[in-house]
Amino acid sequence: MGIVKVSIPNVSWRGGRPRFAPGPGLRKLGYKGEDLRHPDGRWMSLDEAGAWAQRRVREIAERRGRKAAGEKLAPVRRAKHETIEGLFEEWFASPWMAGESKGRREVRPKAPGTVKDYRYKVNALRAFDAAFMGEVPAAVTPQVAQALFEGLWEAKGLHTARGVVAVCSACWKWAKGKGRGGITVNPWLGLQKPMPAPRLVTWSDQAVTAFTAAADLLGRPEMGDALYLGLFTGQRQRDRLDLEDAGRDDAGRIQVKQGKTGAIVAIPAAPQLVARLEAAERRRKATLAAATLAQAPASRRKAWSHLIIDETANTPFKSDWYRHVFAQVREAAVRGLVAGEGGTPVLGPEKPPAGLEWLLPPCPAVAGLRDQDLRDTAVTWLGRAGCTVPQIASITGHSYGSIHQVLKHYLALHPEMADAAIGKLMAWMKITGIAV
Repeated sequence: MGIVKVSIPNVSWRGGRPRFAPGPGLRKLGYKGEDLRHPDGRWMSLDEAGAWAQRRVREIAERRGRKAAGEKLAPVRRAKHETIEGLFEEWFASPWMAGESKGRREVRPKAPGTVKDYRYKVNALRAFDAAFMGEVPAAVTPQVAQALFEGLWEAKGLHTARGVVAVCSACWKWAKGKGRGGITVNPWLGLQKPMPAPRLVTWSDQAVTAFTAAADLLGRPEMGDALYLGLFTGQRQRDRLDLEDAGRDDAGRIQVKQGKTGAIVAIPAAPQLVARLEAAERRRKATLAAATLAQAPASRRKAWSHLIIDETANTPFKSDWYRHVFAQVREAAVRGLVAGEGGTPVLGPEKPPAGLEWLLPPCPAVAGLRDQDLRDTAVTWLGRAGCTVPQIASITGHSYGSIHQVLKHYLALHPEMADAAIGKLMAWMKITGIAV
């Protein structure tokens, strides 16, 4: 028997799968290549591809006629949610991300930092597999999702791979509920994803002292203020930078509104923190007199209300710039500071000579510490001080589950906790008369 060849206009076959492949003339009409698949991800059969191509031929003829009549044609675009790239675009523009107010229904927008993080992970996915972004969303099966996760794990690391999968899962959940992209199941759920090793890092009191001293010597005391605010409140970095001073309640507590959750947390003011914040207020009053402030631009007037500001520019901190200044202060704490020309503090030499006079001795314990570690440090210090989980949550705003996870990892590192536990056991046995 001979081989029967079937030719469908402008359709090519790759491994038995049809694809619309417009030539240069059709591209000038606004067409782009696309796989011929159903909204649920199934590939079109031979007959279905033929019928689709015939409809496209009629559409092409109609567009050619319009172009010949002088009409300016817009590019032919598929519905956004017919591709993974477009699905992400719709998701980012949806009320679930951007927020919405309709009648009595109020949807809060995601925090800018959260949206930025989501976009970062989508960009990581795009850079890893650009072709995947052009696929039909419903074509992603649990097997495809698992393979993508493992590929990302190998190429980008476990944290990035888990982050990308989490963002994809959130997008597919939204799309399923809205009937977008033919999605009926969420293939990103239930994947085999190992947990990364916990980051067992907390700030020691020596590291806190060295970092704060470096910040003060460098003329960036607000970085020391931010450190103390993290230690004594356990709030997230962005929440601390966004925190506006609303005064104190009748008991002298600091009022905190969390940017991510919107929760209001009243925190008893530790004397060390109060001293730093009062010093910051005195610095600002010395820099910006009341008359100057009244004439200052809105950004400076708004900065005045923040507990932590960039005191060099007198404006609220942006996250990227805060991280940059934090890294500078951290390096100064690690390497130490010596007096330069005119007594200006400068970084100590990497190989200091004997007898060098230090403004601030090096503190290697600060190396590798992050601002984000302050939140776990606050929980750990409170736990070591004997605070209960509800007491810790009332200060830091953590969920009970999160606090248990932190304490499980960190308190095992402190033997005095075990000593205290045995002491309590002995006292209880004595009271109850247990003798073994």
